[in-house]
Amino acid sequence: MSGKRELLLQLLARGAPDDEGAIVVTSRNPGADVAEEFSSMIDDQDTFFRVIDCLGSESEFDFVHSVSSPGDLTGIGIEFSELAREANEREVDRIRIGFDSLSPLLMYVDLQRLFRFLHVFTSQIQSRDWLGLFAIDPDAHDEQVVNTISQLFDGMIEVRVADEGGREARIRGITSSPTEWVPLD
Repeated sequence: MSGKRELLLQLLARGAPDDEGAIVVTSRNPGADVAEEFSSMIDDQDTFFRVIDCLGSESEFDFVHSVSSPGDLTGIGIEFSELAREANEREVDRIRIGFDSLSPLLMYVDLQRLFRFLHVFTSQIQSRDWLGLFAIDPDAHDEQVVNTISQLFDGMIEVRVADEGGREARIRGITSSPTEWVPLD
């Protein structure tokens, strides 16, 4: 409800004018739906765009790659490696990767396994100097889970529904205090 997925897609789409590609790993919405929403944000610019659909949804689009479930971390990793290789072959220098939610993965795998997977996943992103954006529903997990996962990232953007409506966000570095809440809309 707070618009985390929309913000994530907007941040991915901001790379399109600079010929940056995008890969979305979706664990909540069918890949075709995510692709349609992303496409509307880039105004039909020609950009490298791929989706890894963790819902096992079938799609007629060749840019949507499916894995069996959000718990198929091996499948997600294999698909990501294939898409990174494809981007390299197409000479796409920079990719923005968005993981629309880690919360469903935690319903399938334990925290330690997810942490190990994300450590490898984020290391691949960092070694290529790409940008990774990962969403999680902090209300669905205890603080220890969120704090453990957040160790893998340089910072966090918290998003919430404002008291007067609309959305607000604040940035928090892992070692710094949060900024003030600012309107997103």
